[in-house]
Amino acid sequence: MRGVKKLSVYRDNELVGTLLDEKPIKFMYDSDWRKNHLESISPNINISQETHSGEPVESYFENLLPEAGIRDLLKLKYQVTSTFGLLGRIGGDTASDLTILIEGESPKPPKYKLITWQDIAELFTQQQGLIREIQEEEGIRISLAGAQRKLSICIDKDNNPLLPLESSPSTYIVKPDILGVEGVWASAINETMVMSLAARLDIGVAQVNYQPVARACIIKRYDRLLQNNGEIKKLHQLDLCQLDGKPSSTKYESDFGPTLLRCRELLSENGLIAADTKRFIQWIFFNLCVGNNDSHAKNISIYFTPNQGVRLTPFYDLISTSLYPGLSRKFAFNIGGESKPSDIKKAQIVNMAISLGFKPQYVIKIAEDISNNILKHLDSVSDEISIIASVGTEKTMIERLNQHISGNTKSFQKRLFTS
Repeated sequence: MRGVKKLSVYRDNELVGTLLDEKPIKFMYDSDWRKNHLESISPNINISQETHSGEPVESYFENLLPEAGIRDLLKLKYQVTSTFGLLGRIGGDTASDLTILIEGESPKPPKYKLITWQDIAELFTQQQGLIREIQEEEGIRISLAGAQRKLSICIDKDNNPLLPLESSPSTYIVKPDILGVEGVWASAINETMVMSLAARLDIGVAQVNYQPVARACIIKRYDRLLQNNGEIKKLHQLDLCQLDGKPSSTKYESDFGPTLLRCRELLSENGLIAADTKRFIQWIFFNLCVGNNDSHAKNISIYFTPNQGVRLTPFYDLISTSLYPGLSRKFAFNIGGESKPSDIKKAQIVNMAISLGFKPQYVIKIAEDISNNILKHLDSVSDEISIIASVGTEKTMIERLNQHISGNTKSFQKRLFTS
């Protein structure tokens, strides 16, 4: 990597353009790509213009990288600090459909290594192990956005995990328990249960299951399609920070990131259908009821699906954060002038509805349906997840989560319908 000043950006096997290590960072569309394609990698990096630099480029590509502490560890490991430098190290398989390689390299046929769920468990609990050895030997280059450590894998027909080598695409994301955050425990079973509850409500979420050996939440990537010939097709996606030209450090409204109104505008500007707009409202109320206060703008994305156009992606990163006493008590978004969930009442919901351009009765009906359906399905989802949970902290988490979500939801209903 030393001395590298250019990175090649591919979609499948076609060169989209070149990322240049300049100040400010620069991206140039390839001339052949511009002749043969109409689509931009981002609305803020429009294909009508060949060269782009500065904040739009930095924001788009920076949002492909891990955040916070995970990024800091990568900086130490690779002794690079810039977006360009990190992408040169780990940009081979990013969220969305881009492959980022050192100039002169081109995408290679995918390769995978058979591993075990125990190998994955050891990766997250021990200093050494098979996966770390493979990562060092094979130079795995996978970038997963977010603030939590994760592992990208594929899963074969016999449910065996496969480790992608070099820049090979993955189809699943493994999320173990969050460590190092005071008061946070059993987060993997927490996320599995909350995601499963959302799936039962049919609001459109990524497929999820719990892997007891690895003690991890396994999420199927919605931006990857397994085709009939066995090849993996990558789908282009953009989170709302990318759409708004905001870096990941401003994903929260309190950090001057996108507001709910701005999220609504961004979705409308990109031509989302009415059903997806309704899902956006459902997402707000689901997060309020389950206590997912970390539901920020990077957790809303659009993607470009075959024969369906632009759609709101399945929801992801759904977890009850308010169950943990050390995490923020404030909701990630301001709701009608209020960000403290216990103070969000009917008046705030009405104000939110009006500001977003909806009839209050329509939004209140969605809130009523979401809260009623959570209470209807909560016990059965808890029972299903409890079957695969380990005795001890995981089963305790399910019990407490059930009580916490039930109490939150009933409290929300009381404020909404009796205020």
